[in-house]
Amino acid sequence: MKYLKALIVLVVFFGCLALVIIGQAHEGMGWLGLMLLGLAGLLVLLFLYNRRYTRADREQKKKLKARERAQRQG
Repeated sequence: MKYLKALIVLVVFFGCLALVIIGQAHEGMGWLGLMLLGLAGLLVLLFLYNRRYTRADREQKKKLKARERAQRQG
């Protein structure tokens, strides 16, 4: 399952990158739309990648604050 997810992410990444590169080589509003679609895809992939780490940091901070509150009260 882990390898399938990595393969899907890799295919989407190269697909979005191809949209940006191909759209850059041409002129017109349609090509600009393709470039923006590729850029949006790359940003979504970046968000999904970073979400793992920011969520873990937030959970760790919550546990630390809860532990500090428990020590103050008891």
